[in-house]
Amino acid sequence: MRLFCNVLSALFHPLLMVTYSITLALTGTFLALYPLRMKLLIWGSTFLSTAVLPGLFIYLLIRCGAASDLELSKRRERALPYLIVILSVALCLYFLFRMMMPFWLIAILIGICVALLLALCINFVWKISAHMIGIGGLMGGLMGVARIHLVNPYQTFIAVLLIAGLLGTSRIFLKRHTPMQVYAGFSLGFMCTFVASMMSYIYLFI
Repeated sequence: MRLFCNVLSALFHPLLMVTYSITLALTGTFLALYPLRMKLLIWGSTFLSTAVLPGLFIYLLIRCGAASDLELSKRRERALPYLIVILSVALCLYFLFRMMMPFWLIAILIGICVALLLALCINFVWKISAHMIGIGGLMGGLMGVARIHLVNPYQTFIAVLLIAGLLGTSRIFLKRHTPMQVYAGFSLGFMCTFVASMMSYIYLFI
């Protein structure tokens, strides 16, 4: 059971959630019509800027003794990594903006940045689940985009909700977070990306 929880936490690490979001956008929306070369460029740049680079920075922090592990178990160790991840998402956002990607996709990344900024502020007084912020943000963005395009990918909804439930249970089982920290993380991620995507929907009519 512990092995399963650790594997699930690794597969759905917060650093990978933007990449998963872009993957869904490139396969489940009209962006699937883009040439393969362009999709690989977008996907690769997203993975490099939001997963590889911040992951390397966090690894260096561990090597320097500024962090104890890759999951940043101690609340006081999380401030600088949060800033690093926020900057990495902002870099990805700028790249996608220069690539003239749809505004709803840009808005979702803005929502992710807002969620991370709020998590950074919360972190000074309380530990909130970054894993659940990530999966909650994925769910919020998915529901927002589905509303914009008037589609109902219920199978994807069910899959993401199932993963979110298993991930939250895993974080509690591993004693990384309390149930309230898990619920708060999911709610924060979901609200920020969902509201951001809905604001992009309003933007279409301006």
